[in-house]
Amino acid sequence: MDDETTSEEQRLINLQQARLADEKSAQTQAAAKPESRRFINSGEAIFLLAFTGIVEAIQMVLDFIPFLGLALNAVIAFFVGFVLYIWVKGKIAKGAPKKWQTALFAGAGGSILPFVPGYLGAIIWLILEDRQLLKKAFGKVGEMAQKLSVKL
Repeated sequence: MDDETTSEEQRLINLQQARLADEKSAQTQAAAKPESRRFINSGEAIFLLAFTGIVEAIQMVLDFIPFLGLALNAVIAFFVGFVLYIWVKGKIAKGAPKKWQTALFAGAGGSILPFVPGYLGAIIWLILEDRQLLKKAFGKVGEMAQKLSVKL
């Protein structure tokens, strides 16, 4: 019986040593290779960076467009105002009323506002004012021009 007990004890000791050896090798492997806590793999990371980068670039361009429009609008408004100012100065030199220049400046102020055709309004006013001057200067022809401007 002692032989059976000894062999049984020996078998338990061998199993325990094998289990300890397995645990030791598992610990050694764990120490050699640290556990990865990453939830986003490299492919996903590249896709996410590319996707969000493209979207942000598109948004940046779309955010920049109004600034380009604003700058272009300022250049155009200055150019149109300068040309009309020179034209009005020439007309005033030929005898047109000085209030035409005031109308032009009012149109320039209106053109600063969005969706307000300021210069167009000033030119329409000047044309109507000019037709009233025609009425005073040329009698019947001026009256016909005045009636025509009212119909339009």
